[in-house]
Amino acid sequence: AAYISRVSEEKGEVTPSADNNWSFAPIKSDKKLDIRFETSPSEKASKFIQDKGQYPMKRVATDEVGFAIYQIDLNK
Repeated sequence: AAYISRVSEEKGEVTPSADNNWSFAPIKSDKKLDIRFETSPSEKASKFIQDKGQYPMKRVATDEVGFAIYQIDLNK
């Protein structure tokens, strides 16, 4: 939070960008994993996941308030 406040004060805004400088660590497991996350149900979000996703992901559901639920495969 302090970094965002400082950069906002210095430059007027923070412009986040994806530069792939981090990733999730692969998970080694004998059990089938079911890792899910929620995001916007929009076509824009779907396209972003399709174009920029570093791990296999698929939309598996929509929650009760309309968010898209995706499953991510971290066995990679």
